[in-house]
Amino acid sequence: MNDWGSCQYDGIDHIEKSFVLKKYSRALAYCNAIACLAEAHSHHPRIVIEWGRVTVAWGTHESDEGSGVLAIDRALAQRCDALFEQMNTPVS
Repeated sequence: MNDWGSCQYDGIDHIEKSFVLKKYSRALAYCNAIACLAEAHSHHPRIVIEWGRVTVAWGTHESDEGSGVLAIDRALAQRCDALFEQMNTPVS
């Protein structure tokens, strides 16, 4: 998990990363891919979309395992990295 930093939202620890994309339409497509991933796992990140950038923060507010950055948050962060690589690999 490269370049994921620690932060807090609403007093809860999160991991956060910004992904840079060349166009707003690519940023929107990436955001939608993350939304599908989140829905599939019923675990929803904080997502901020800007021109050419999507910032994602994963953290757990309430669960049986507690709150903060849990294994599911780290796993979904890795999936975000993989999705980003997949979407930005040129087709040859």
